[in-house]
Amino acid sequence: MKESKLAKGVVATVAVIAFSLPAITSADELKGRAEKVTYSDLNVEKDDGAHVLYRRLQQASKRVCGVESIKTAGSIRAVSQQQRCYRETLDRAVAKVNNATLTDIHQG
Repeated sequence: MKESKLAKGVVATVAVIAFSLPAITSADELKGRAEKVTYSDLNVEKDDGAHVLYRRLQQASKRVCGVESIKTAGSIRAVSQQQRCYRETLDRAVAKVNNATLTDIHQG
């Protein structure tokens, strides 16, 4: 019985900490770049709020990874690297938020 109460307490504490954070960071570890994405103005438990946050995370991931078209990137290899960075960065950002609605949107 004590373990159950302790586990619930730990989960509740983690949930309070996670939801009290005003922002997350989306980072490209290879380039050492990061961008803060705020979402304290959104209710990410609702579909509308989660969709807005997802768009913010997508845009931040594109900026961090320098996603460009083949015309401006210069090579297919560069575009491929940028796209891989984008996917990995977006995956990490969604995981960091740790919200079921956002995860469902991300997984499509």
